[in-house]
Amino acid sequence: MRNLEKFWCNDHLEEVAGDCGRYFPGGKEACLEQAERILKNSFVFQEHWEMERTHEAVVFGDKIEWDAVPFGDPEWLYALNRHTCFLILGKAWRYRCGEKDEAGRSKALEYGKKFVALLEDWLENAPLAPESRNGTWRSLEAGIRVEFWLKSMALFDNCPLFTEEIRERMEVCLREHAEYLLEVNLPFHRLSNWGILQNHGLLLLGLYFGENGWIQEAVRRLDEESHLQVFRDGTQWEQSPMYHGEVLYCLLDSLLHLKRFDRPAPRRLWEKVRKMVYALAAWCKPDGHMPCHGDSDDIDARDLIAEGAVLFKDGRLKFLAHGILLEDNLWNLSWEEKAFYDGLEAREPEEASRALTDSGNYFLRDGLGADSDYLRFHCGCMGSGHGHGDQLHVDYFSHGEDILVDAGRYTYVDNDIRKRLKEPAAHNTVCIDGENFCECVDSWGYSRMALPWKGEYCFLPGMGMVSGAHLGYLDRGVFPVRKAVLLAKGLVLLCDAFYSCGQQGQENPQAGNAAGNRGKAAAHSYQSRFHFGKQGIAEAEDGGIWFHSPGVQARMLCLNGKCRVTKAEISTEYNQLSESFCVENTWEASGFTSQFTVVAAAGAKEQLELSAELLSVSMVRNGRTLSGEEAEAIRIVKNGAEYVVIVCHQELISEVDIFTAGGYESYGKLMVFMPECAEGEVLQY
Repeated sequence: MRNLEKFWCNDHLEEVAGDCGRYFPGGKEACLEQAERILKNSFVFQEHWEMERTHEAVVFGDKIEWDAVPFGDPEWLYALNRHTCFLILGKAWRYRCGEKDEAGRSKALEYGKKFVALLEDWLENAPLAPESRNGTWRSLEAGIRVEFWLKSMALFDNCPLFTEEIRERMEVCLREHAEYLLEVNLPFHRLSNWGILQNHGLLLLGLYFGENGWIQEAVRRLDEESHLQVFRDGTQWEQSPMYHGEVLYCLLDSLLHLKRFDRPAPRRLWEKVRKMVYALAAWCKPDGHMPCHGDSDDIDARDLIAEGAVLFKDGRLKFLAHGILLEDNLWNLSWEEKAFYDGLEAREPEEASRALTDSGNYFLRDGLGADSDYLRFHCGCMGSGHGHGDQLHVDYFSHGEDILVDAGRYTYVDNDIRKRLKEPAAHNTVCIDGENFCECVDSWGYSRMALPWKGEYCFLPGMGMVSGAHLGYLDRGVFPVRKAVLLAKGLVLLCDAFYSCGQQGQENPQAGNAAGNRGKAAAHSYQSRFHFGKQGIAEAEDGGIWFHSPGVQARMLCLNGKCRVTKAEISTEYNQLSESFCVENTWEASGFTSQFTVVAAAGAKEQLELSAELLSVSMVRNGRTLSGEEAEAIRIVKNGAEYVVIVCHQELISEVDIFTAGGYESYGKLMVFMPECAEGEVLQY
């Protein structure tokens, strides 16, 4: 075995198979079930980090069609040619080859025989050719395939059917992979996740064959690509936590292997990867799963955070990984690395909330526990074709469950569902006049995008706010601004303000007030949408919305307009489409308008009473009552506890004065008064 003993868990494969069977029996069972399907030429792609999962088996006869495109989705062809099937058969071999009974060993040999047969069939029938470069030999798949081939070679190393002759044939083809990957390095690859995924494969080949030139070129490319693709805040630019995770896995694995082989890596690359781990930890909900932001699935990403803890010897990352190792970690970490993680002391980070300002991703939390509140807000760049029209979108997770969610992606096939799930109406944001502020032209392109206008943020212990806006309705003369506030655990306030221009040539009868001489404002209709987690039921009741699920209940109040509950599409996994409940809140207004939305959450069996009302805002010194266009306040009462929030929509004080509402006084643009702080907290000045 040429240099493979330093790769992944290859120094203790038998122990890993035993540990996975003990600690992750469901994973072992799923692997063996998949292996049985593969014996029958039946393929379903459902690995942990599978980029395009499938749920319906495709069964071939005696001959595998390696260039098949079932269901009209070429992603199926790509998934097949990454050869996760080799890895599954290899793991199944390891699970069974050590069994004492003859039936188990016999079944193990079936897995080995099938691996060899599939490999030989692919080598014969899927050669590298000009026409295969966009199919079986697409460069992305070539890079990913390298890892699965090398892993399967190690897993089957003790299989009598995996002969030296077969190994040599694999090595000849792997060298062909290297030459091919060296050749492919266009601007697209340098900025896309493709570049990092395929050059990770090139690096592994260089380490396996001891080819210094390949190693040096792979490291150079990975360093350049991470510099181009990763913002200073650690976010991979494509605005998808799933692709961020795919890129991060390859970079973590690259640095771990360079370290094992005592090879240098640029300091800049180390720092980029460290920031990426922390960005992913910020993105993840309290249960360790990433949100379906952009083109993403609901995936438990704690394995990558744990590997980051190992690589950077960082106890804070171990804490953020919940101090555990997932099944993938057992297969990927060496004995020494696993032992180090087990002995590493977990340390809680000082701050719970995070602002990834370069990418426009903000995460408000009341703590870092599994039952903590999590409010995600996005106001940032589009992020290539993987980004969605989700400016000012919010997710809300409380008491261990999703309440407000992103509707996901479902497919890459250029069809109506793909476009619907990418457009603003599939997100928890506001549309104006029934028009989307971001419009798709096909699966990857847009004819219109909204320029984000990042606002301010303030994080305090147990609470915080973030604001943002966009120019997507500038052609309609409307400037939408959203402020999202986490008031306390189980209590969220959204304040949407819409600044509208008047029509030229028409006089405003209220000239001289806060609106000034801006002409008569045009009337617009507003549509605010909220998509709920698919595990629960939403219904209109008692002037608001109730959401009930197995572990959490939530109450939503919209203080303007009319709400109705509808059904909407939701996809938490590729190729899986479900229904969830959606609330549409609509109203019409001329000139400035606003909307306050309150969401309260509690455990499914806990008390939850909620009320909210708007209050007028006055100036203490001169006694003037402000118009709603100038400032508004809201009183919220949850389970008897009162919160008053004052929001200024304009720049108001040019002399010395103080705002007052509901019996409270302070100075600022967003002030919060609560039971434990009658003097108030100012979240925006």
